[in-house]
Amino acid sequence: MTQKAAIVGTGYVARVHAHALRAIGVPVVAVCGRSTTRELAEELGVSGYADLAELLERERPTALHVCTPNAAHAEQALLALERGVHVVCEKPLTVSSAEAGQLVEAAAATGLVAACCYHCRGYPLVARMRAEVEAGTVGTVQAVHGRYACDDLHQLPTGWRYDPSASGPSYVVADLGTHWLDVAEHVSGDRVAGVFAEFVGEPLEHWASLLLRFESGAVGSLVLTAGAAGRKNQLLLELEGSTGGLTWDQEEPNTLLVRHASEPTRIVPKTEGPLARYPAGHAEGYGGAFRNLFAGVYAAIRREPHEPYPTFADGARGVATVEAAVRSAREGRWSPVEPEAHTIPT
Repeated sequence: MTQKAAIVGTGYVARVHAHALRAIGVPVVAVCGRSTTRELAEELGVSGYADLAELLERERPTALHVCTPNAAHAEQALLALERGVHVVCEKPLTVSSAEAGQLVEAAAATGLVAACCYHCRGYPLVARMRAEVEAGTVGTVQAVHGRYACDDLHQLPTGWRYDPSASGPSYVVADLGTHWLDVAEHVSGDRVAGVFAEFVGEPLEHWASLLLRFESGAVGSLVLTAGAAGRKNQLLLELEGSTGGLTWDQEEPNTLLVRHASEPTRIVPKTEGPLARYPAGHAEGYGGAFRNLFAGVYAAIRREPHEPYPTFADGARGVATVEAAVRSAREGRWSPVEPEAHTIPT
């Protein structure tokens, strides 16, 4: 059966999803939104809807891509699951663990594919970092640290991300931090167990500093900001092990540093592999990461072999970590990350 996708939401990330879907041969048949729906529908050459239930009933897409403000995710994803439609949801998955748990349970009950759009897992060198850790290249992981910095505060000083009714209880931890934290857990094979956080900004934080404790006993630190002038989209992840370290930067996604104390640092370029589409020396980046993630999702829908993709359970972990950071910042103490109650096989 031919697969087809629909998108709810009409902002820039909806366009990113649309382009990535077309790259893997999955047509977008409809979009749903508010004021800019007609503009995006005409741009993509598809039908436009104001009502999501009507779209799902009339178009019957294979999957719905949820690209709306955070507070709308749970209702829209549930609407699709209840109608037998697979879901790819932007992060954070929801604005509360209660909502996230509801989505995880609904996805498990239906057996549908339910993915959280942590696109950074789609970069070839993120997969390489994970492989290096699993191979023991850096020894025992002892610390994970880094930052996610952009200058949205200067470029986009207003918008729904600053509004708790649309964004939820957090801005930069939810918007930027969930990406970094997912990559940190994915690469290290470890999980964040506790957070000590300090926030700056009202009504939602635009700077955040986090200390991290991992389940293994490893430690970590993370700086998140939307106020770093000229820094467009830096997700910097550094991992320190007992015999070496790794460094990767999303702004330079085709280069990985493999560091050792007793020998020169290796500069590892992106090479051929499951997530790479071009030879070494030919750059791959942001759009390709979405393409790789979606390729895995739609292969799973077809029940074909596929690369692992982040599930709703992974998204629920991100929401739990956001809540832990918010509690910590309010209370001035360490806050545990509550473990998820459910998992979804990929």
